[in-house]
Amino acid sequence: MLMYIDPGSGFPFLTGSSFLWVFLWGFLGIFLLFLKYFLRWFKKFWWIIFILLIFVFIFTKGESKMKKKIIILGIDALDPEITERLMDEKRLPNFLKLKNSGTYSKLKTTVPSESVVCWTSFSTGLNPGGHGIFDFIMRDPKTYIPYLSLNEVKEEIREINLGKFIFRFKKLKVENRNKGKNFWEILSQKNIPSYIFFCPNTFPAKPIKGKMLSGMGVPDLYGLIGRFSFYTTKPLSEEDKESRGKIISVKVKDSLIETFIYGPRINYKERNTESTIPLKIRIIPEKKIEINLLGKKIFLQEGEWSSWQRLYFKTGFLGKVYGIVRFYLKSIEPEFALYMSPINFDPLNPVFPISYPKNYVKRFAKKWGLFYTQGMPHDTWALSENRLDEKAFLQHTDMILEERRKILEEELNKFKAGVFFFYFDTLDVIQHMFWRYIDKEHPLYEENSPYQDTIFKYYEKMDEILGKVLERIDEDTILIVLSDHGFSSFRRTVNLNRWLLEEGYLHLKEGFREGKELFEGIDWSRTYAYAIGFGGIYLNKIGREKYGIVDEKEEMRLKEEISWKLKNLKDPEKGESVISAVYKNEEIFSGPYA
Repeated sequence: MLMYIDPGSGFPFLTGSSFLWVFLWGFLGIFLLFLKYFLRWFKKFWWIIFILLIFVFIFTKGESKMKKKIIILGIDALDPEITERLMDEKRLPNFLKLKNSGTYSKLKTTVPSESVVCWTSFSTGLNPGGHGIFDFIMRDPKTYIPYLSLNEVKEEIREINLGKFIFRFKKLKVENRNKGKNFWEILSQKNIPSYIFFCPNTFPAKPIKGKMLSGMGVPDLYGLIGRFSFYTTKPLSEEDKESRGKIISVKVKDSLIETFIYGPRINYKERNTESTIPLKIRIIPEKKIEINLLGKKIFLQEGEWSSWQRLYFKTGFLGKVYGIVRFYLKSIEPEFALYMSPINFDPLNPVFPISYPKNYVKRFAKKWGLFYTQGMPHDTWALSENRLDEKAFLQHTDMILEERRKILEEELNKFKAGVFFFYFDTLDVIQHMFWRYIDKEHPLYEENSPYQDTIFKYYEKMDEILGKVLERIDEDTILIVLSDHGFSSFRRTVNLNRWLLEEGYLHLKEGFREGKELFEGIDWSRTYAYAIGFGGIYLNKIGREKYGIVDEKEEMRLKEEISWKLKNLKDPEKGESVISAVYKNEEIFSGPYA
C-alpha cells in the first residue's frame, strides 16, 4: 500500500507536518505509477503526441504579438456645434487638446440617425441593409406586429424521456437581431484582444478574445427596456393607468404601508402570474421612512436615494430570479410618493449572460459593488411623468455616470494591448430631457431656469473623463473619440399614420373610430401604406405583408407620390416645412436585408 492511516490515530494524523509528509510520499507514489503506464502507452502511440505537437505549433504560431493599443470612446450625441463652441470658450480643455494634437472632423451619420442603427453600423461597418437593424422599432410583415429591434426572446422546450415518463423543461433564450459581423469578432479570429464596454446592441454577451459588458439592449427583470414602480397615496388618474411605469396605490394605517414589489411574470402549472414579494414601509419622525425588504431595513428621508438593494422572486419549485433596485423618497406629505427603479439584473446572479467571461460581471460587482446593468439605465419616463423631478433625475444620472467612470478607470488600468471601446450615453439623455431649457421656441421653455446650463455642464463632465484617458496615452496608443449623431430641438410631433389616413393611403374598418392598440381597426384590404417606428413608412406589398395589396407596378408610383407630399407638408400653425428629406430604401440601403 502507498499510504496507510492507522485506525487508532484518527484524522489528527493528517494535521501539521505529518500531513505534509504523507501527502508528498503519496503524490510521489501515484506519479511513479502513472509514469510507468505512460511510458508503456507512449511506445505504442508516440505518433499521436507528435501530430498534436504539430497542431499546437501551427495554431499558436499566429498568436498576436500586438503591443499597440487603440482606445475608442463612444460618446452618444456629442454635438459638433456645441463641442466647438465650448472649446472656443475654453470650457473643454481636453477636447481642445485632443483636437490640436490629432485630427478633428465632422462625420456623416446613418439614415436613420438613431443610436441603435448608428452603433450597429459602427461595430459592423455595414449600413442597415447589411446588418438588418433599421429602427428601434420594427415590424413583422406577416403579422404587422411591432417589436424592438435589439434582440428576440425565444422559448426552448427540452425533453427528458424516461420510458413511461416524459419531462418537459421550458427555457428562455435571447438572440441578438444584428446579422452583421462585429469588428471584435474579426479581431478575435486574428487573436487580437478587444475590450468592449456598454456598446449598444451587444446583448446577450458572446465569447470574444477579451472582455465584454453588454449595453443598450439589456432589459430589466420584466424583459422591458425599463419599467419603474411608483407607490403613492394619491388617487390614481386615467393618466396613471397609461403610465410607462407601474403605479401602485397605497394607504397609510397607523404610520404603516403594506404593499408588494411586483416582479416578472411566472409561468407555473399552466398559470401566468405576476410574481410578488412583500414590502413594508413605516413612516417615522423627521420626514423619514423605514423600508422593510426581505428582512432588511432601509432608512430614507425626503429627497434621498437608497443604495442598491438586492431582492429575489420565487419562480416555482426551488427556483429564484435575482434583481437589484434603488428607492427614492419623493414625499411623505401631503401625499406619500416613493419611486423604485426598474428591477435590474443582479450582476452577482444575472438571469441572462450580460458579460464575457460570464463571471466577469460577478467579479467586478464583488470588488466594486452593485451597478446599473440595464442597457438604457436613465429613467427618462419617470422624469417625463413627474415621478422624479429634475434634481432627483440629475442625481440619478450622476450615480450612473460615476459607476461607469469607475468601470472605465478600473479596466483602463488593466489594458495592455488590443482594442478598448467604452460607451457613454449621458449626453444623449441629458440633451433629450433638458434641451427645452436652452431653446426659447420650445413650448416648455422656462426663462431664468436653474437648468439652463445643465447640458453644457455635462459636456464638461465628459471632458473630465477624456482628461483621465489622455493621462494614459503613450506612443503605442491611438485614441479615438467619436459619436453617432449630433442634437437639435424637438418641439412638435407628426403622427404619420394619421397623415396617411387623411391622405387616403390608410383606411379604417367601417364604423371604427379610435383604438388603443396600434393598428387596431385598420382595414388592410384598402390600406396602401402604414408607419412604424421613428420615421419609417412601409408599403402594404403583395407577397410580403400578410394582407398586401400593392403590386410592383404601383410600388414606385406610390413612393414618388408619398415622398412628394411629405416634402411639401407644412406646419399648420407656423407654415414651416415639417419634413426636410425623404429617402427611398433602394437609395440608401444595400445588402441582403435591404
